[in-house]
Amino acid sequence: MSDCLPADVLADIFFRLPAKTVLDCRCVCKFWRSVISNSSFLCDYNRLSFNNKYNTRLILSRYDDTRKREEIMTLHDDDESLAEHFEEFEFPFDHGLSNYLLIGFSCGLVCFLESSKAENLPESILIWNPSVGYSFKTFPIEPPVSKIYRPYSANGPYVRSSEGKPIVSCFAFGFDPRSFDYKVVRIVYDCLDSKRVIEIVDVFALSTGEWHNITASAPPYVIKESSATAYVNGAIHWIGYYDASHVERLVSRLIIAVFDLHDEVFKEIKLPSEMMKEAIGVGHDDRQKISIGVVRNSLALLHYHSNSRNDMSIFYGCTVWVMNEYGAMESWARLFNIHFVAGVGKILGIRRNGDILVVAAQNWELCSVNLGSRPAENLNFIGHRPTKNLNIHGAHSSFYTETFMECLVIYKKVNGVPTMSTKSAATTSTPALCVGTSGG
Repeated sequence: MSDCLPADVLADIFFRLPAKTVLDCRCVCKFWRSVISNSSFLCDYNRLSFNNKYNTRLILSRYDDTRKREEIMTLHDDDESLAEHFEEFEFPFDHGLSNYLLIGFSCGLVCFLESSKAENLPESILIWNPSVGYSFKTFPIEPPVSKIYRPYSANGPYVRSSEGKPIVSCFAFGFDPRSFDYKVVRIVYDCLDSKRVIEIVDVFALSTGEWHNITASAPPYVIKESSATAYVNGAIHWIGYYDASHVERLVSRLIIAVFDLHDEVFKEIKLPSEMMKEAIGVGHDDRQKISIGVVRNSLALLHYHSNSRNDMSIFYGCTVWVMNEYGAMESWARLFNIHFVAGVGKILGIRRNGDILVVAAQNWELCSVNLGSRPAENLNFIGHRPTKNLNIHGAHSSFYTETFMECLVIYKKVNGVPTMSTKSAATTSTPALCVGTSGG
């Protein structure tokens, strides 16, 4: 009966199904399996999923310090049932959760750093596809640089001591749409006399399963410690600064650091001209903080304001800027400026209905705030807005959310070694240097 449907018709049906269901359909017959296993089908499925503008599901990660006291990752529909109905993912870890650090999400995959506190154990990158339950980890990273310090944040820094000097390591994860490949970038700094000197810059490509060194292309600026990452336009973005600004503490020395995942080069983008007029420092004792994010697929800056230099975990105001046309300085626009009487720990993003997701300072609870119908450029709310408490708690800096994408990045065996099934991987017989941690 399945032979009655041509391959292109079957593929069109499979494009509309969840990734896990598509993989289950491989067991129906050899013909279905051949259609689903075709590298062109896999690439087309992923491309359609990544470009789906009607995706309404959110993946939420946080360190739950009230219930399980551990990292939790859940899947929610971005509608009225966001807090009531959700799916909790089971992590694919061989060891305890405390040995893993979340690096980030990108186009359906989640990236972790496996790092034991024991000095004699190696570190590895673990890539996980929650849509279908596949995961694998790389061979150990050399040299290991992330011992001792475990942050709540999703991105570093990861610190250890080497020969009496501290080392700061930043990791980031993203997808290159031009080569259809996922990559991890690692930047390692020596901390010398309060300055950061780059020691290593290397990149792991999922299509080859190998690390390669690009230290010769290291950037002239420093990635700001604990900076969040933003994936936009095939590039990873952080808040960075030129070293002089660490002393001068001027916003004019802050920049947006950019890593192009295809060309594997570092670039920079200037902050909005209005922000350049304000003195915003890079230390921990300032009353202001700049973070980076993505708002409706556009690069965004979040300028937080605090009332105290002693507690930078609570902010009472935030201005959000959006770059409407990527790379065009003149397209920076102030999206809104909002004040919170009770304070917030973090703004996570804007929902489909226009509400903003925030982590409230009271009890570190996730809340949905209704901005109302006033024009976005005039928003300046003093007082409480209509707010819905979602009864989702966690350490405020650990909250991280991303639009969830179905993804059919799976692994097949070449010479007995699991490797990624994508267009780029299908054209080579070189096995990836990885170990499969789950089957399917």
